[in-house]
Amino acid sequence: MPTVQWGLWSVLVLFWTAAAQGQPAAAEAITVLASVEEQLVNVIGSAEPSVVALGILKRESPALRVDGFGLDIPPRAVDEHSPEFIPNVFGSGVIITAGNSEEPTAERLVLTMYHLVRGGPVVGKDAPADRQLRVRLPGRQVCDAKILAADPRSDLAVLRLDLTGTRLNREDLKPLKLVEPSAPRKGQFVVSLGNPYAIARDGSASASWGIISNISRFPAPAENDKSDLPATRRDTSIHHLGTLLHIDTRLNLGGSGGALLNLRGELIGLTTSLAAIEGYEKSVGFAIPIDANLRRVVESLSKGLEVEYGFLGLQPDDVLLAALRDLPPKFKQPTAARVLMVFADSPAALAGLRRDDIILAVNRKPIFGKLDLLREVGLLGPGVFAELTVWRAAERRDLRTQAELGKWPLSDEETLIATEQRHPEWRGLRVDYPTSRAKYMNWPEQRYPSAVVVTWVALESSAANSNLQEGDFITHVEQQPIHTPAEFHAVVNKLNKPDILVKTLDGRRLKLSR
Repeated sequence: MPTVQWGLWSVLVLFWTAAAQGQPAAAEAITVLASVEEQLVNVIGSAEPSVVALGILKRESPALRVDGFGLDIPPRAVDEHSPEFIPNVFGSGVIITAGNSEEPTAERLVLTMYHLVRGGPVVGKDAPADRQLRVRLPGRQVCDAKILAADPRSDLAVLRLDLTGTRLNREDLKPLKLVEPSAPRKGQFVVSLGNPYAIARDGSASASWGIISNISRFPAPAENDKSDLPATRRDTSIHHLGTLLHIDTRLNLGGSGGALLNLRGELIGLTTSLAAIEGYEKSVGFAIPIDANLRRVVESLSKGLEVEYGFLGLQPDDVLLAALRDLPPKFKQPTAARVLMVFADSPAALAGLRRDDIILAVNRKPIFGKLDLLREVGLLGPGVFAELTVWRAAERRDLRTQAELGKWPLSDEETLIATEQRHPEWRGLRVDYPTSRAKYMNWPEQRYPSAVVVTWVALESSAANSNLQEGDFITHVEQQPIHTPAEFHAVVNKLNKPDILVKTLDGRRLKLSR
């Protein structure tokens, strides 16, 4: 019996048991069953208008085909509006609003999985001639879409819809509000709506229900990874640090991007078929939880922005706490994260962390190893203060310290899609955190620059005329030390002078003029 049926089976067992006990008990069981059924129907009916089917159409050059008798026949025209039509790549998505706005006229967007729409058209760029991104809305309406922003590390993307020709206004599309539901629990009932095997391509999402089998799960190891993620993406996403919900709802081909709801109808996750273990009958069902941390990711994407992740600036490892003889008995967890090395001048160094420190918790949440540490810090984002609970064996004491996080370096810049800038251009340059890209970091020196890095310089601009180049680090504006992009823009906007001097890490003093 498929696992998705066990929840219903258990309820039916109660009914049969009650029936064996007599008519009154059976009637009571029927009432319970009817109540459960009614709640499921209401949740599905309320959320279904917010779930869409999507697909990428890959157009091949016209060519003759050969039929079963060896005769040449011309290519058959395909009606994309027909419910029989199946796109090359298909999945699901959820309608949201830009910035999670509650305004009735707020722009409607589609939240989905990046691996579904990778290679599709992007907002502000010419669409590829050979592929088109189509969204089938509830009510069988079909429209084009483009990628507004995509984040390879969370495997999430947000699409902008083109409602031209649909006779729909944005107010006709019902968004799902991104709320902060209660923390998911193992055994909690969930409902999923999606497009398995493209059978929801008529605009009516298919529903199933089950339970949360576990939380904070990892996808299958890379050698068993049957997903269509590029090899460079595997084992590098935030989910490989243990973010996923394991659900027993069966997620077949096309199951990615669907809505995962609790019994109150709240969106608690986005389903994704990330992996299948070789030799097993069916895929492991996963969902990306839409909690406070992932909601920050979604809201950044809905504004067209790059998603940023937090960075401490240290090298961690796993440690078994039973081997630490002086650890106080109040610390009950079996394992934690040990600091192997701290980058000079990094957020970790400024917070006073040292080599061999044991990190037991981040914001009072237990840390059981290096993956927990990387995940919790990464999800907080840069510019956020993280409270670290630390055991310092050399001094036989525990302490709490605050670290203002930097930005986790992005190594695969080509897969990132951001159509808006978080900070504006200033006098022909753009800046970011010094660790924003792995290519700007000088790893052998193991030093975190106390500066911002120049990520772009406009041709024939004041910055270009001053010989600033991409990859240069700016440490001061006039006499003010600079550590973050927000600090940089706050200082230059406050000065607001025709000529402003900046100092670079290599000691140059450059004048940038209006």
